[in-house]
Amino acid sequence: MTKVTKATPADLRDIQLLVQALSKFHGDRANASLGWLQTVFFDLPNCGTAFIARHAGVTLGYAGVIQRPCIHDGTHRFDIQHLYIVETHRNRGIGRMLIDAAKAHAASFGAKGLTIGTDPENVSAQSAYLAMGFEPLTGNGPRYWIDLAQ
Repeated sequence: MTKVTKATPADLRDIQLLVQALSKFHGDRANASLGWLQTVFFDLPNCGTAFIARHAGVTLGYAGVIQRPCIHDGTHRFDIQHLYIVETHRNRGIGRMLIDAAKAHAASFGAKGLTIGTDPENVSAQSAYLAMGFEPLTGNGPRYWIDLAQ
């Protein structure tokens, strides 16, 4: 039976491998060191939480949830920044299990909701999120970015 648990520091190497796999899936290169992942998921209070899905001791996927304060309303916002399932285990409900763990985690902080994003071309993920009850976000206004390495 597949189980989802909140990650511990002993899971860092598995998380790192899954981050690398997700980056490769998107044509990116992951630079996240074990130290960085330790900081994000375990050292900074209320920053990030990781959930791991395993079956018979084999890691099948993970969700990386980022928490940030919302200054104007005094609450926390939660975003599933990473969701990755090993390719051979997709379409078996593991993503839903990880999202359910993230939802319960966010709710335990009194969050009003949970966000998740995906690549515009990842139609299967978009369909899955809609099937799980997520609603498309529109009207959040434009966001901008500046390269600080200039």
